[in-house]
Amino acid sequence: MATGAIHMGSSEWQGTREQVLTGLFRSHCVELVRLAYCLLGDRERAEEAVQDVYLSLFRHWPPRDERSALAYLRSGVINRCRSDQRRIYSARRGEPLLKISALGAQAGADAATDVLARDEASRLAEHVRSLPRRQREVITCRYYLQLSERETAELLEIGIGSVKRHAHRGLAALQARLEESR
Repeated sequence: MATGAIHMGSSEWQGTREQVLTGLFRSHCVELVRLAYCLLGDRERAEEAVQDVYLSLFRHWPPRDERSALAYLRSGVINRCRSDQRRIYSARRGEPLLKISALGAQAGADAATDVLARDEASRLAEHVRSLPRRQREVITCRYYLQLSERETAELLEIGIGSVKRHAHRGLAALQARLEESR
């Protein structure tokens, strides 16, 4: 789970649907928006995807526990992003699928360092978004969300061997692209 996440005890999990969803939102919204942003490259669409998934969880209440609710939210965000990408792909044949924008820079850095960090983050994000869909999803889950191979396999509904293969190929492609761009 995300660092700094608030874990609900059994008594809190027994609260009203609105209370539990509010707790889940406070604990995991930022992580989920970042996940969607990594996959889509557009903050507004990322936020909209996450809102839609929280609404879906509200409609399909109740999950068994916080862990299953978080799994539902993560899967929903990934599936919503896939759907958005397919829709945009068919609407924009031949145009770049995603906008290039920085993932953000370290707080407190001077202006020059901030610009360099944003440029580097932007280039890395661009390269990740240019990977084939499955490699992009595995790289994002493994190295951004820091999920284990098993957790990634469960989330993406693929085998652990596929996770390893896509991670290996994705990292090799990223390394080659980063070396080319230097």
